[in-house]
Amino acid sequence: MLLKKFSKCALVSLLVLFQGCSSESIPEPTKQNIRVVTLNEVGANAHYQESRFSGITQTESRAQLSFGVPGKVQKVQVDIGSRLKAGDIMATLDLEPYQLAVDNARSEASKAQIALEEHQANYERLNRLKSNNAVSQQDLEAARTLFLTAQASVREAQSRVRLTERELAQAVIKAPYDGVVSTRQIEPFEEVAQNQVIFTFDSSAQLIVESSIPVALANALRSTNEQVISISHQGASFEAEMSHIAERASNGLSLPVKLRIQVPEGHFLPPGIVVAVNYRLKNSENVLLVPHGAVYVEATSNSAFLYSFNGESNTVSKKPVQIVDIQPSGYIINAELELGERYVAAGAAFISDGQQVRILGETR
Repeated sequence: MLLKKFSKCALVSLLVLFQGCSSESIPEPTKQNIRVVTLNEVGANAHYQESRFSGITQTESRAQLSFGVPGKVQKVQVDIGSRLKAGDIMATLDLEPYQLAVDNARSEASKAQIALEEHQANYERLNRLKSNNAVSQQDLEAARTLFLTAQASVREAQSRVRLTERELAQAVIKAPYDGVVSTRQIEPFEEVAQNQVIFTFDSSAQLIVESSIPVALANALRSTNEQVISISHQGASFEAEMSHIAERASNGLSLPVKLRIQVPEGHFLPPGIVVAVNYRLKNSENVLLVPHGAVYVEATSNSAFLYSFNGESNTVSKKPVQIVDIQPSGYIINAELELGERYVAAGAAFISDGQQVRILGETR
């Protein structure tokens, strides 16, 4: 069963509150006691469950961009709404101090390399002399130590070069992917701190909707492929598909979900707006949604039923139903109703089995 079952006792209590009357208030059928009723028909879509929840559009990738080093802003080349390609420069700090640091590190690395070459040549020379016993073992070990120390100095100097080059690169903010600038927090010549947020940048590749749904609906979505999901906003509707369903409830009642949305060319749906998320799922066979007023529970037997309409005799007859779930728009029931069959949609508590009725809007 796709939907969460409620206990029979709880359902009866709720229905008694909705109906507000006992079985004694149900009139006995007479020829003069003809009730005016509204009817619903079991259509092709009757076995589908429809529900709607709110959501917020977001881009699939969103980044808060900052400089990796402190400094004074030299250039800001983009503004809110600027569309960029990956690698486009967005803002630059004063690069001179970082460029000087790179130049100094490279100079120190060159000196360390020269010293390494000298110590290496000396060590190799003494090593050759040692084979002829022309140099002591102590002198050879000292030369070897200087050679190894020079190697370590070169590695350290090279690391310093890479570090200063990295700091130079972090003094420039570039677009991490194709997208659009959503927020801008700086102006030229401002002093900024390391990792201070400068831009919010949204990807232009894929739009998603973040929402939350009841656990019962999440279970239904996981268990059926017969589902249609759409996003609606200001009269426009867009196809969507479920991307992620969380395994943990966010507020004790609902699960966060993410949906991918397909926005056709010529339509614009910006991130950060509230939209309606529409779900349409096929229920199990004989399970359908009916209005609250279509179902009545007998106080004596606790059995639920609705009234099927006979068009030839203009009378109604009881049909037993099983209440599966309670929705704001009605009851999800399990009942043997045929396609095209009509039933009383409201006031089931005020008519009786076999009673003659008249359809609202029809003349006598």
